[in-house]
Amino acid sequence: MKESRRVFKKVFIAVVYLAIFSGIGTGVYFLTRPTPVPTSSALAIYPIQIIWAQPFAPGSNVYSVGAKITNPNFRFGSDRFTYTFYLYSANGALLTARSGTSFIWPGESKYLIEAGINDLSGAPATTQLEIGAPSWNEIQDFKGVDLTVSNINHGKGAAESGKFYMVDFTVFNNTSYGLRKVYVSAVIYDKNNLPIAVNSTVLENLQSKERRATSIPWFSSFLGVPAKVDLSVSVNLWEQLELLEE
Repeated sequence: MKESRRVFKKVFIAVVYLAIFSGIGTGVYFLTRPTPVPTSSALAIYPIQIIWAQPFAPGSNVYSVGAKITNPNFRFGSDRFTYTFYLYSANGALLTARSGTSFIWPGESKYLIEAGINDLSGAPATTQLEIGAPSWNEIQDFKGVDLTVSNINHGKGAAESGKFYMVDFTVFNNTSYGLRKVYVSAVIYDKNNLPIAVNSTVLENLQSKERRATSIPWFSSFLGVPAKVDLSVSVNLWEQLELLEE
């Protein structure tokens, strides 16, 4: 009987010591274990950059305003963002504001153009462009849309046409899908690579593999001597998601 009590006592003491040392070890581990470093898979998204923005005077008391912008993000595009042009006189007075909405592909450079501005109290001398917060969408490995412009010609319009200047070109839709709206912007530059006139148009229902010849006219004269024309052509990817599958 005494022997069994002695064995029980030894076992009890061993269990107590084991429990104590296990508790100490566990406490030391939780006190000294390295703190996890938070990780994030979020990629930095940079704001749309404004290359230039300025007003234009294509006619008497009729004005246009344009800007060149670029998206520095090659994995993110925006299906919608707002913008506002503020037009100021030479003495800094606000003459008017023009707002609109647009979109931009990953890595795309494009133009924003507002035309037909009139009923101003003076001629705009400068403009400020503000771009609202874009709705960003991630697109991995974006390769663009197979939409091209060719056969570009520009020059004075025929005397009897009533057109001061013309830009003629052909748009080719080499995608597998018909495009409901194709946005085309034209900017005329002088020999110093300064923009002197802007205009735009929209082509509707451009079918797959279709080549469409079209023109952008200026009906009023503008200052400067044209040296070249730059055309940007684009389509809203998010209105036709099938384009992302090509």
